[in-house]
Amino acid sequence: MKIGIITLSGGENYGCHLQMYAVLKTYEELGYTPMLIPDNTNNGIKFSYQERSRLSKLTPAYIAAVLRVRTKRKYLIKNQRDRLIPSVVRKKRNAALYAKSKNLRSENFNEFQNSYIKQTDFTINKDNIPNDKLAEFDFFSVGSDQVWNPTYPQVSEVKFLTFAKNNQKLTFAPSFGISELPEFVKKSYSEWLKEIPMISVREEQGAKLIKELTGKEATVICDPTMTVKREVWKNLEKKPNFTTDKPFAVTYFLGNESNKYRRYIYNIAKQKGLQVINLFDIREPDYYTAGPAEFIYLIHHADAVFTDSFHAAVFSIIFQKDFVVFERIEDGRSMGSRLKTLLDKFSLSDRMYSVISKIEFTSPNFSNTEKLLEKERLNAIEFLKNSIECNLNN
Repeated sequence: MKIGIITLSGGENYGCHLQMYAVLKTYEELGYTPMLIPDNTNNGIKFSYQERSRLSKLTPAYIAAVLRVRTKRKYLIKNQRDRLIPSVVRKKRNAALYAKSKNLRSENFNEFQNSYIKQTDFTINKDNIPNDKLAEFDFFSVGSDQVWNPTYPQVSEVKFLTFAKNNQKLTFAPSFGISELPEFVKKSYSEWLKEIPMISVREEQGAKLIKELTGKEATVICDPTMTVKREVWKNLEKKPNFTTDKPFAVTYFLGNESNKYRRYIYNIAKQKGLQVINLFDIREPDYYTAGPAEFIYLIHHADAVFTDSFHAAVFSIIFQKDFVVFERIEDGRSMGSRLKTLLDKFSLSDRMYSVISKIEFTSPNFSNTEKLLEKERLNAIEFLKNSIECNLNN
């Protein structure tokens, strides 16, 4: 039986690509034929709301926010320590080098996707549902990743599988990514979610949101990257060209790496004698080029990992690394609920910067990790099997 996978795809995000691989791998191991159906929606539910609220775009606050975002993107201003004039000078001075690094990064991500992500030769979006081609699939599965985050332009009714029959709908640990939903999405979300027979989510807060919206009980299961065993990830990893034989720490920040965070990281690195490899920082162009397979290698072989990324934390747990997780804010909303669920589940709440920064840096306690990982894998697989069986009987 064929399963069409709807998730966040494209772009150059490590977690996005690795969870895509994990979803496909898990369904394959269950005996199904999964294929990614690329969803190229870019005018999702937030866009639709903004279109209905055009007057709000005339406010000084909105105009200032747009200018701020565009300036940051144009001059590669990512962190608190970045300043406008130095950023303008740096971008101009390194334009050719940065362009080369961006191209190589894109090539590495494309290579990974072409090698490991089996996908359809057609796309889908909220304005184009190719029903004739979708007819070849028995089921459709949404998740993992932040497929239900309304602040993302890719998120629309497609991510709730509204194009499919109810008994074709499956969920594999989708995430809202935020702790509270804006009012303008609640009615639509409620209607769409009620049509899904069995719902899984990736975090406890997600289950609470499902209950509030639908009255239904959602099952919290682990991210798909945890249903794939460590040996599979080891076989997938690729050593980057820039690594050395020296011990090293990896930093990977999707949000703001503040000056306070950076001082803490470099102090620990100095204490432990570690070279620091800052991923996703264009100012270090060699490291910036690393693709998903290199990302796995770097986490696996790092002596310490510092991150605000959910999936960097996941792989730190899988490979049992020293790691610290930092708070991440997007659009004024905390992205921490999924990380809290993850760390609580593995009794690793002390890996939050807010906790560990107040005490001496020590290694995590991984004594129960293997047992817990296996339990989480089995729970997730059991949920998927039950969901498919439920749909077959209806």
